[in-house]
Amino acid sequence: MTNAWNETTGLKELEDSAPLLGDLPGLRLRLQESGYLFFRGLFEPEALLRIREDMLRTANKHGILKEGKELMDAIYAGGEIPTSYKFEASLLYRDMLEQERFNAFGSHPLLALLLGGLLNGPIREHRRRIARITFPGSFGNTTPIHQDHYYIRGAMDTYTCWIPCGDCPAELGGLAVLEGSHKLGFLPHVPMSGTGGRGIEETEAIRDGKWLSTDYRLGDLLLFHGLTLHKALHNITPDKLRLSLEYRLQRSGDPIDDASLRSHYTADSIG
Repeated sequence: MTNAWNETTGLKELEDSAPLLGDLPGLRLRLQESGYLFFRGLFEPEALLRIREDMLRTANKHGILKEGKELMDAIYAGGEIPTSYKFEASLLYRDMLEQERFNAFGSHPLLALLLGGLLNGPIREHRRRIARITFPGSFGNTTPIHQDHYYIRGAMDTYTCWIPCGDCPAELGGLAVLEGSHKLGFLPHVPMSGTGGRGIEETEAIRDGKWLSTDYRLGDLLLFHGLTLHKALHNITPDKLRLSLEYRLQRSGDPIDDASLRSHYTADSIG
């Protein structure tokens, strides 16, 4: 991430926790203090590239990729951009949620090992997985500041694993997290434009806090607590789709909301 980009957006660089992978107490302490862990290059790219190809082949079948362009470049065909609710109710999205490799990645051994160590015991992965496509220039759909616990419910100590499914420089619209914001407790969410339809009002303390992001690369992992404030960045590219994956894990014995046991965007598991 360039200094010029930092100065323009006010965002700072995520701290890479990969050097602490052999230091479980150090990882736990950083997670406890910061509310997130970021790992540069944790996953081998090949499996994620296969998932990306699956997603884009499905998108191409539904006519949203530009003809004559390389599939893996994810160039949008143009036209009216669907609202987030319309997209998530579409046949395209439901087709993506059924893809075998996308679903299998949620039980990746590295995720199970990492979360099992951090939570000091067996873990459980939610069935409500998300394969997200962010359209270029779709600013009205950009996810506002929120806490995942608002949508997930169940155990507070549930962790989101956000994984870019392709290189994701800042202009493509990755995620930003507010360092230490999980310590604020569960905050009110109000109706707001953007994916999810609700968000947290931006107080001065939230606006001036230490917001962090990066130029994400294929193989990176951003992991954060259910109470950590985060938001999406705008996809300001002229024609590129941003692809990302979300998996959620918790201690196996902790409470879990029934909606987390079902696929994303069924009639009773929206969020």
